[in-house]
Amino acid sequence: MEENEQYSLKEELEKTLAGEAAEALRDRDSVEEKAEGSRDKAPVLSLQEEIEREDALSLQEEEDLLEALLFSLGRTVSLEEMAICLHMGVDGAELAAERLRKKYEERQGGLLIRKLEGKYQMVSHPKTYDALIRVVKQSRKPVLSDVHLETLSIIAYCQPVTKAEVERIRGVKSDHAVNRLVEFGLIEEVGRLDAPGRPVLFGTTEEFLTRFGVDSLASLPSLPKDLEKLLEEEVTEELKDSLGLEPEKEEETKEEKAKEPKEEKAKEPKEEKAEEPKEEAIEEKPEESKEEKPEETKEEKELQEAADEAEVEAEEIAEEIAEETAEESTEGQEDAKALDPEQ
Repeated sequence: MEENEQYSLKEELEKTLAGEAAEALRDRDSVEEKAEGSRDKAPVLSLQEEIEREDALSLQEEEDLLEALLFSLGRTVSLEEMAICLHMGVDGAELAAERLRKKYEERQGGLLIRKLEGKYQMVSHPKTYDALIRVVKQSRKPVLSDVHLETLSIIAYCQPVTKAEVERIRGVKSDHAVNRLVEFGLIEEVGRLDAPGRPVLFGTTEEFLTRFGVDSLASLPSLPKDLEKLLEEEVTEELKDSLGLEPEKEEETKEEKAKEPKEEKAKEPKEEKAEEPKEEAIEEKPEESKEEKPEETKEEKELQEAADEAEVEAEEIAEEIAEETAEESTEGQEDAKALDPEQ
């Protein structure tokens, strides 16, 4: 009996094991069939499609690298720096930068990429200013008076330009205005004029473009033709003076004038020639008295010029103080309104 029971148990075990093995085989076959079906459904890419896919990935990588570079530096980045980062030529770097700039522009998010004189910078979108100003401690912006704006306009349109050229156009001394614009970072020294004294040449900075929302100097509003011509004439006159070209012309005119009387004297009769020396002798005394007078008038002119300069500087300082106080009062009113919810 015991042997029969053991035999029956053995048969049952064999049957169950055989059934489980059969089920496992069926499951494996179904899995393989599904895998083969999924392979049949997967898209088969051509060589051209594979190349385009790789190119798309590489373009995205380029844009990602440029994005990281602009964010990390936080300043204007030149195309040469971008080319070094991407390990490619300047033309390729410019194409990548333009693609990234257009993407940010289309996205209309919180950041933008601006192009300034061939360089690129990541900046906050203007629409975020009102929210950011409540958190960010904004540094005080420079107050530009009418005198500063006038001087800055002349430098922007006539650059590179010397301080003497600016003063000739304005008609007054501009030391204070030029120094203040340099302090504000709106203008800077861009070179020296090849003339006696080697005067400094001034030009605008990137800060000027950023403050006034201009992409490049070519984007500045065009001047009326009459005013542009006048500025060109003033600058060329100053350049001629500084290079010593004007005195040569005066000497030429003097020589021409001296030649004319000699030719007339040769044509005139001898009697008139005899009378001419007497007139010259008579005219010698007034010339001496004329030479003595300018010495007194020069001193007076210098004193007058110094007084005019002091007056102009005093007016400029007074204008700045008035504008600063006005701005402080408006800021105080805005702060009061922000604190008072009823207003």
